[in-house]
Amino acid sequence: MPFISNYNSAIKILSGIGTGKCKGNCKTIWTRNIKYALKTKTNPLKLTKKERKNLTEKLKMVSKKDSINQHSKTLKKYIKRKSPPYPANKNCGKKMKGNDGNIYESKPNKNSVCSWKKI
Repeated sequence: MPFISNYNSAIKILSGIGTGKCKGNCKTIWTRNIKYALKTKTNPLKLTKKERKNLTEKLKMVSKKDSINQHSKTLKKYIKRKSPPYPANKNCGKKMKGNDGNIYESKPNKNSVCSWKKI
């Protein structure tokens, strides 16, 4: 398999898919390749049982249609506010467009609790 040589690179690719960096054909191709790596008996990624389980769970989470915060757009508390309709703690370090049209960034405070800050 090209570009995937171990567990860490596979997790990195799945994280990119989960954050929305890889969409469409990119998402389809990489999920297909990782599923194939998990299914084969030759174990091309040289995974342990724990790594295989983690990778399978991450793959299931990412391969859903709208895996990025799919439920949060419908909750009342996220619709009425000016900041993005997503929980800041789950999107820490990301920049997103808010409900008011401005760009916000999720930043942690001294206690590692993230909140949306207007840029």
